[in-house]
Amino acid sequence: MKSVCVVGVVGLLIGAVPGVASGQVVYNTGPATGFFTPFDSNTPAGTLYGDSGWFGSGGDAPAAVTSLTLGLAVFGALATAEGTADLVFTFNDGDPSGLVFGSGATLYSTTLSNVTLPATVAGLATYFEVEVPLPSVMTAGGFNNFGFSLGVENFNYDGSFGFQNRGAFNNLGFYTNNASQFTPGSGWSVFAFGPNDPGDIANFVMTLEVPAPGGLAVLGLGAIAAVRRRR
Repeated sequence: MKSVCVVGVVGLLIGAVPGVASGQVVYNTGPATGFFTPFDSNTPAGTLYGDSGWFGSGGDAPAAVTSLTLGLAVFGALATAEGTADLVFTFNDGDPSGLVFGSGATLYSTTLSNVTLPATVAGLATYFEVEVPLPSVMTAGGFNNFGFSLGVENFNYDGSFGFQNRGAFNNLGFYTNNASQFTPGSGWSVFAFGPNDPGDIANFVMTLEVPAPGGLAVLGLGAIAAVRRRR
């Protein structure tokens, strides 16, 4: 099974996995414009993919964060039955590679065991969400960079698995153009899906929350559509 990267194809959306109580959203990509499913049964152990963004204005105090909701996807060229995998997750100070914004330092790590990977219709992605609670995690302040990495263990699924992708748009907060990949034996690298089409930017779907109400003085935040804030 080869990894799949598709931009501009809408998949079947199923219900979100229940998570912690809702807080104040400070980063939200908005809905997917495509998907990227690089994990399958042949993926080398230890392979990681990640992404990052920021929600500060440059002079902000460190902020407590409570949860990160990831927009995930599965795909099968043929109809694929439901499966499971363990998701190895880290939350980082900026991109986990350290090659974009932030140090890349790990602020929190956990393994989500026996996560259900949904069944798929032949040739159509299925979208779902997983909410990861972030207990007692603080950003570094400043631009409040954040990011994550995700790997898989005990992969028991006949299709491919990965991420919903938003492209060059955000509802709230600021995205980075590149996502990142850790390849065992080679280390970290960064990538995007194409240099010419803004929709090909690697901007994985995610939502970040802080405590509510009043968990963060929201300064310098705002919804953006086609324009990316630069720093």
